[in-house]
Amino acid sequence: MIYERCVRGALKAYKWTLSPLIGRQCRYAPSCSEYAAQALIEHGPAVGTWMSIRRVCRCNPLGGSGYDPVPSRKTKS
Repeated sequence: MIYERCVRGALKAYKWTLSPLIGRQCRYAPSCSEYAAQALIEHGPAVGTWMSIRRVCRCNPLGGSGYDPVPSRKTKS
């Protein structure tokens, strides 16, 4: 619970400080910052960071665009 609040707080701080300076650059929905927060919460710090880095690398003029949600965590049966 504390981890999730910290991630959401960092996202909110980013949106209030750096995001207005950078401008809306993301080609995907949800934005790369929202994707990163969701990935960190859903998959944890290690996998979430890796997923976020991969997403930011795909977000370029030669990359794709459109709806790209965070994949759900696979559950063991």
